[in-house]
Amino acid sequence: MDSIQRAEYTKFSMDFINEVEAWIQAEIYPKFKLSGGKKLDWSEKRTHSRGGMYADGPGISIGMYWCTRTHAEGEVQRVYEYASFDKDRFIGGIYTRNKYDKLRLTILHEIAHALQYYSYRINKHRCKPHGTVWKNFYLRLRNQFLNPYLEDQIALYNEYEANKAEILGKKNSVILYERAASAK
Repeated sequence: MDSIQRAEYTKFSMDFINEVEAWIQAEIYPKFKLSGGKKLDWSEKRTHSRGGMYADGPGISIGMYWCTRTHAEGEVQRVYEYASFDKDRFIGGIYTRNKYDKLRLTILHEIAHALQYYSYRINKHRCKPHGTVWKNFYLRLRNQFLNPYLEDQIALYNEYEANKAEILGKKNSVILYERAASAK
């Protein structure tokens, strides 16, 4: 990825994070601030993102290379969530053509963790990292910032599966051709 594309993704990410943070302050916790940081890590070795409580307060650290590397413009891609809720209609994985949707999903996921830990501190109550409290925050964020803007998921699923079948069909044809050629 060239430096101009990287700068575009960085600007998009920071603008999106700031928009989400402002909404949280208006709708959920007026004093919530990502004071622990809004880190965008472009290292190719970084494969995961993190959200939670840092020394200075709630924060997020996004593995940008992972969130931006696999998208081919116009092609449907599958973006997975954790297996325990990947098939959930509202907080599960998605199908998309939009190059920013995987990044949006990841940012919202990690901000939900930051909110979860902020809530623990205020309410003095804890639950699992992907438990009820986190799922409630994540659902609110997804319904506000991602789900309404996604294309028809059923149509994208069908297109994705058709593309996958075509690719697998071609691969199977190559394998059969190679077996036939080696049998001679």
